[in-house]
Amino acid sequence: MSVQEMVLQNSAGSSNALISTRTLGLVGMFLSPMLFFASLFYGEMDQPSPNPLLTSLGGFLYLAGAVAAAVAMRRMRVTGNGTGAKILFAVQLTGLCLAMCFDVLEYAAPHLRGTWAFFITDLAYPFSHVLMIIVGVALVRAKVWRGWRRVPAFLVGLALPSSIGLSIAFGRENAGFIFPLMVTIGFFTLGLAVSTTKKAA
Repeated sequence: MSVQEMVLQNSAGSSNALISTRTLGLVGMFLSPMLFFASLFYGEMDQPSPNPLLTSLGGFLYLAGAVAAAVAMRRMRVTGNGTGAKILFAVQLTGLCLAMCFDVLEYAAPHLRGTWAFFITDLAYPFSHVLMIIVGVALVRAKVWRGWRRVPAFLVGLALPSSIGLSIAFGRENAGFIFPLMVTIGFFTLGLAVSTTKKAA
């Protein structure tokens, strides 16, 4: 029995879960464009958004899709089945949940700007995305997914460095769309990888 067959057999028990692994992948796909949608309502440069509800809601839903994809990947053990994989998932989930809290605070408690709560949750946003580079490395090392399924995690993880580099080269106003575009494609294809994996429960 191959490693992939053993992993998929091990994840078969998730078919009894309230939400199936395949459905989690579809949720990740469906919600992946929400940040790009939210970016259409961002304020200019560092100015507040003229539509804070739409930007915060879009970011929150986008991150909810990222959480769905992360949970599905953990169920399938595609980043491994050891202690390191468990710790990585815990850190990943913590980062995403803190980032979701940032979207809530930004809309519901803007007066908290400048506080530690705002700073930590704000920092969780870039952290949870760059962390996907390590998730991608774990995917490669686990050897459960092969081919194109290994690419999306790196696409998400490299979105921020790419956006910063292109913004320096061409100006933030010309490259601001790079980050939401890359993460949209990345999380969409990540959800696709989950939902199309053979025998995904």
